[in-house]
Amino acid sequence: MKKIVRILSIVAIIAVVVAMSVGFVACDKGDKGYSRYDGQVIRFAAPQGTPALAMLRLKTDNPTLDGTKMEYDVVSPQTIALEMGADKADVVIMPVNTGADLIRQGKDYKLVSVAVEGSLFMVGKKEGGNTLTIDDIKGKSVACIGKNAVPGMVFRYVMANNGIQIIESGTPSGNQVLVKYVGDGSAAMSEYSKNTVQYMVVGEPAATQFKLKQSLNAEMDMQKAYEAVNPTVNGDSYPQAGLFVRTALANDVKFMNALFDALDASKDWVEDHPAEVTEFASQNLYAGAAFPAPSIPRCAIECDRLDAEDKSEIIAFLKNVEPVDVETGKAIDWDSWFGKLFG
Repeated sequence: MKKIVRILSIVAIIAVVVAMSVGFVACDKGDKGYSRYDGQVIRFAAPQGTPALAMLRLKTDNPTLDGTKMEYDVVSPQTIALEMGADKADVVIMPVNTGADLIRQGKDYKLVSVAVEGSLFMVGKKEGGNTLTIDDIKGKSVACIGKNAVPGMVFRYVMANNGIQIIESGTPSGNQVLVKYVGDGSAAMSEYSKNTVQYMVVGEPAATQFKLKQSLNAEMDMQKAYEAVNPTVNGDSYPQAGLFVRTALANDVKFMNALFDALDASKDWVEDHPAEVTEFASQNLYAGAAFPAPSIPRCAIECDRLDAEDKSEIIAFLKNVEPVDVETGKAIDWDSWFGKLFG
């Protein structure tokens, strides 16, 4: 009887060991720090437009990264926040401030790169010149994309630092500008076509598309306008869209090396083949994609690893455009969030 009990005990121990072994194989973090379950797919999402351009070639050229199957998806700009907010994507390109706010709200991601530098332009018509100035827009109406994202924040920052009062209703006069916030470039064009606004603040490639289709002859480069009112010590440019990665995955060195190599190769192809981008994007990225060749250099795609200077500049930018929480009205100490944002 004792012998039988002893045998049963040994069998039970072996069963436990086997079960534990299977568990470790099924959820093997190894030295990567990111669980690789059997059949797991890493999702990479970006909104339509220039942010999607940053990952243009990955869908066809990189179905796997570091041996892991990838899923690439382009979504509407209005729903991109859900990719991080609802934990749908492991890698996501979205407005820098929106991603930073989600991290403040507890989402476990890191900002690892600026995918798109400033590519916003105010476009319209002007007699006797092709550069829009602050004086040109005084007393006028402007359609602006992304009210609570980077476009709207940069627009308000530039206006405020040029002594312009923004109103959202009524008739502008003197140093006032009436702004109509819209969801995307198409909505901005709709307002312009109805003659409810004289100018539009949109990103590339929409800015170039609109100039070509509507014979718009003048623009204000919002990157230069931001730089003009921002001391160099605080960073002379604004980061438009960031590359955010789940924290555990961001700590996977091999995966991140593969990701940055793929992004770099895609960027090189885009810059070397501007005339081919629209056809390739519409066939492989999303229907209706349009990137006129002249817009490619102005799209300002980057996707380089952040260095210390880049991180300081991003913090300075957030301090400039979002000093307080939009929902609570409380001041945000962005310096205290440095570690959570970048790791």
